[in-house]
Amino acid sequence: MGNLDYNRKKSTVVTDLVYIVLLLIMTVGYTEFFHRQAIRYNDKYISDLIVYAQHIGDVEESRMIAWVFGRLNGIDGGNYAGLSIFMALLVAATVIAGFFFISFLLDRENCGVERWKRQLASFCVLFSGPIYVPGLHEHFYSGTWPKYAWHSPTEIAMVLFAIISLHLFIRMFDDYMEHISFANWLGLVLAFFLSCWAKPNFILVFAPVLLIIMLIELIRRREYGFMHRVVRIVMMGSTIIPAGIFILILNRLEFSGDDDGGIAVNIGYFLKDIDHPAVMIICCIAFPLFVLLFNLRKLGDIALASSLGCFVAGTAEYLILVEAGSRINHGNFGWSRQVGEYLFFAVAVALFIGNWKDKSFLGSKPAIRKIYLVIGFILLAAHVVSQLLYVMLIMTGRLYRM
Repeated sequence: MGNLDYNRKKSTVVTDLVYIVLLLIMTVGYTEFFHRQAIRYNDKYISDLIVYAQHIGDVEESRMIAWVFGRLNGIDGGNYAGLSIFMALLVAATVIAGFFFISFLLDRENCGVERWKRQLASFCVLFSGPIYVPGLHEHFYSGTWPKYAWHSPTEIAMVLFAIISLHLFIRMFDDYMEHISFANWLGLVLAFFLSCWAKPNFILVFAPVLLIIMLIELIRRREYGFMHRVVRIVMMGSTIIPAGIFILILNRLEFSGDDDGGIAVNIGYFLKDIDHPAVMIICCIAFPLFVLLFNLRKLGDIALASSLGCFVAGTAEYLILVEAGSRINHGNFGWSRQVGEYLFFAVAVALFIGNWKDKSFLGSKPAIRKIYLVIGFILLAAHVVSQLLYVMLIMTGRLYRM
């Protein structure tokens, strides 16, 4: 037994070292990538980052990225080294946050999965995008529903804190009727606020989902007294208040006196130029949709329900609402769909791993189980290979709108 424990610890150390080395290599590579975006190296590397790095036009000073970039530029003399490292660290932190989130989801299901598989899964969640099929749906980003924008520093920051927020929310939700840890409550308040400070779209999708969940809880949890339920639900709901207040302040700061602003209803506006929208949507969410179809019984679980709810709410915003006037083609409600899709994808990866390790899942139908696992792995691989190819192209200066 001693040798077995020793070998396991040794194996864990090795996989952790490999994981750390990969993260370091990725961080170095992305530091250079984001620096090239900041200076528009060789007139390539078009992105939103240059707007915040060089304060071009009407930069929203109330946003996290603008505030952080301003201070980093002051420290390094405006050579953009600091902000490039900062952005690369955000990407690396997103992988790490994904690892802890997936591990948490697996542990709460008592699913014993090797550490290296969880680490690999954390990379897969980040490096997965619309499936590229030449002749069928051959776009990487333009005309697709991607879930991660390598050209948008605000979305990159938002996704990180959205993962942390959902992780802390599920952790609190599991036993909030009995106990609420102040540290978890405060952490969730901070995570919600930071996601909103980066970009408000996660809160815009999570708020209606949280409202629905809390209303269901108020009706469903009758084993507790009514006032007990109310107090606990208010405590849970209060975590989103600072972020909500910030959205109101942000709206006033950025759009006060803007006669060309506002929100309008224009159903399907961003699908009108897509030749085969159904094919495009399937190519973008093939893996999580496939996993969902085989796990409908898990819809009552808060992890799947909240992540799917975020995706549905974000998609509804994107398909129904547009900014009025000259902002109509900015597509800012698309960020709501993207962050919802990212969370849905992350939960689907954890759910699929759990299905794989759980021998009782479709255990009475071994042929179907085998088909499910094979197709699932193929779809996940297709998402990952497509995104890696896309990332390789944009890191060499190709336009992100491909």
